[in-house]
Amino acid sequence: MTILVTGGSGFLGTALIPRLLKQGHKVYSISRHPPEIIEGVTALKGDILNTADFGLREILAPLDIKSVYHLAAIHKLSKDKDGSIWETNVNGTKNVIRFCITHEIPHLYFCSTAYTRGRNPYEWSKSRCEIMVRGSVIPKITIFKPSIIMGTEEHYYPGHFSQFVSLLIRIHQRAEAIRRKVEGTMRLPIIEPVFRLKGNPLGKLNMLQIDQVADAMTSIKEAGTFWLTHPSPPSLQELVEWVGEYIMVDLRISLTFKATPLEATMQKVTAAFEPYLQGDDFPSDLKDCPPITREFIHNTISQTLKG
Repeated sequence: MTILVTGGSGFLGTALIPRLLKQGHKVYSISRHPPEIIEGVTALKGDILNTADFGLREILAPLDIKSVYHLAAIHKLSKDKDGSIWETNVNGTKNVIRFCITHEIPHLYFCSTAYTRGRNPYEWSKSRCEIMVRGSVIPKITIFKPSIIMGTEEHYYPGHFSQFVSLLIRIHQRAEAIRRKVEGTMRLPIIEPVFRLKGNPLGKLNMLQIDQVADAMTSIKEAGTFWLTHPSPPSLQELVEWVGEYIMVDLRISLTFKATPLEATMQKVTAAFEPYLQGDDFPSDLKDCPPITREFIHNTISQTLKG
């Protein structure tokens, strides 16, 4: 079968495509920045924002494409100041839908997210995309709703979890240097302070390794909406303890507290992440997922620090 993948050079695309090839499919991959040449893959430089078949009309029109995996998107939790999140995610998806209808492609696989509550521009955009995809006349629609996708040692990804931990480390290091200097100057005893994060310690943070996501996306062939989420995610209290152990900071998470200046600074620079520290509760269509463990979190932080 001939398959077209948008965003094939991205984190998820580079895990998905080898699995499609292993199944015997012929793959065309469209990206703004195509990856290195891979046997069995035709990597094309195109843009889903180009309404003329992504700028590849002469190349794509004659192909007998049977399905499209639409992965291309901007995964930012910050404000959409330049409109790029909405433009890429929503208008880009409109173009993909138009492409499938124009060329009578019978099956669209759309990668959405478990997080479509509208708490930021990314969630809003994905929610809108799901509505458009479901309302299209494409004969067969499969929607994937993954939770937070985590990289592995073999397939590293500096995603939102790693970004949050990096911010935490940088802020603490700057404050620590100043505090140690003051304590040394005033000859005060060294005290290891508690660093608190605002969130729900009993809440669950749903995280899933990239391998489970890519495996599911290539094994599910039927139409419908599928929650690619961990059936047994760790609590935020556990995650905070595991992170604190590795970076050697007494981290704690609490729903309410009077923030110190350092904690207030952390809350300000990580405001985009705050909704996710309240926990989530999703259904799951997956079974036998490797647990998110202390060792896995420590390995993730180690890779983050290595850059």
